[in-house]
Amino acid sequence: MRELFIAIITIHNDHTVKLFDSWVLTTLIFVALLGHAMACFWYVALVRHWSICKRTIYDLPIDREQIRREIKNSVHTPIHAVLLAACVYLGWFPAVGWLSFLYSLAATVVWAEIWHYGSHRAFHLKPLHWIHAEHHRSHLNTPFTAISFAFAEKLIFDFGILGGMALLNLLVPVNFFGVAAWFIIYLIVNSFSHANFELKSAGYNAVLGKVFTSTTYHSLHHSRYTGNYGLGTRFLDRWFNTEWEDYERLYDRVNRDRQPLKKLAEKVNVP
Repeated sequence: MRELFIAIITIHNDHTVKLFDSWVLTTLIFVALLGHAMACFWYVALVRHWSICKRTIYDLPIDREQIRREIKNSVHTPIHAVLLAACVYLGWFPAVGWLSFLYSLAATVVWAEIWHYGSHRAFHLKPLHWIHAEHHRSHLNTPFTAISFAFAEKLIFDFGILGGMALLNLLVPVNFFGVAAWFIIYLIVNSFSHANFELKSAGYNAVLGKVFTSTTYHSLHHSRYTGNYGLGTRFLDRWFNTEWEDYERLYDRVNRDRQPLKKLAEKVNVP
């Protein structure tokens, strides 16, 4: 790992200069810091009682010790930027142009959804749950839960995403900025997916919400410990029958009726 950092910051030949130009370095730094920046933003919004935080999902107190633990766990979160930099240094993801950017982003979106669902479900199996257990110590999400993972889980997740794109790169050139764009989108979406307040509109589940997840969707996974494994879409949860049946009813209760849940295990009847 030390040699990798030295290689990244030391420009010693034309090949490295070409790879680590200002746009690439700026993107890597942005990707490295965005998760923490988003967590701090939502924390400020919560502490200052901004209007975007009014649709509370669980009306329960947040343990300060939990926040301290999550911040401590977040120290190694930027490993995704280091691994992405390693891919560039090795000469992977060389494609340029808008077309390669778009198909690289699309491919990363699809693969990340599959990899996240598959690995997430695997982590809930007893032999592998030690990998995921630290993240699930947070039954009630805070702005910092999104960046609180055990090092092993973070490494496996990022290796899986980038490994899949590296294999694709053997068939068709992949665009670095397309892959980086997915990480940027992921860090933003994952951040508010772990908030304890709903940001989507009251009618969200009528159209877009039939496809995409919400903060309430992932909050149920944390509070109930299983189900709703999907990253950004509901497709795989529905396909494998792992979606909580009362999700949409709870979403309406939180977002339309403005009635937060009072217990982590609270459910509603589905007709």
